[in-house]
Amino acid sequence: MSIQWKFQRSFYNYRSNIEVFMSAISENLIHFLARNDKDSPNRQFNIFKAIIENGLRTSRVQIKFSEGSSVFNQIICFTDIPLRECNEHTSIYGKFGIGFKKSYVKNAGGNPARYFLDYMPGQTGTESIVESRGGLYFNLCEQYKFMNRLDECLRNNPDFALFDHEGNIVVTNEQLKDQIASFIFAFSFDKEMGDLGPARDETSEIDLYYKEREWRLVPSKLAEISGAAILSPDNQFAYYKFHRKDVNMVVVPNEEMRATVLNYFLSLKTSNEPRLQNFGENVLPVINYDDLQKW
Repeated sequence: MSIQWKFQRSFYNYRSNIEVFMSAISENLIHFLARNDKDSPNRQFNIFKAIIENGLRTSRVQIKFSEGSSVFNQIICFTDIPLRECNEHTSIYGKFGIGFKKSYVKNAGGNPARYFLDYMPGQTGTESIVESRGGLYFNLCEQYKFMNRLDECLRNNPDFALFDHEGNIVVTNEQLKDQIASFIFAFSFDKEMGDLGPARDETSEIDLYYKEREWRLVPSKLAEISGAAILSPDNQFAYYKFHRKDVNMVVVPNEEMRATVLNYFLSLKTSNEPRLQNFGENVLPVINYDDLQKW
């Protein structure tokens, strides 16, 4: 084999690997709208307008732990799946979405979801005695139990604190409450992978991570102080306003909705709010789902 042929083959393999790698990268973090209304584009359009005008709004999400325990928090979800690869995702969440720049989500406090194998280690009846699989989940559950116990102590005793052997306060009541809030914030990025255990291994089943590649925005004190998140008057939700420069594109389910969205953007030219005017003066690309392969 000649040196030239070796180089050409090596370069071809290198280029092929790069192309495969690049195909897995997306410049968008897509927020698909209203999963419950995925078959009702008009309802989704009303939600879309509310998002443009008021900002992204958090929704209640459940994070599951062992023995039926859960943490609930207000969260906004995105997917990192390239548009051309999201057929399975849109079959669940619908075809109406907004593609945000990753920089916007990062700067607002977003992070990828922290996926874990939700398989609880057990006794094996073999020489190894216990399983190693699911070690992260086991430790997360132990952290959850500790947090829950600490919360019970604080609820039952408003003056509860940690003291040293001389009776001096080491950790104040407020610091303990802040620690619980910190636990809940961190748990809010956790997501189970639906691991069915060894029986699933070496099968055609695909881990949930590859189907979702989820990112999350979770409200925090930092987000409130920075102005990235604004609490609703009743403190039930948080809103994240954004500008035209923070968005790459909009994807819609059909041509009729594409025309509706474009007309809506053009109508914003006359808005009294400069932020909204910019959406009308510099209209976003609006992509019919059938054209996703071009992205």
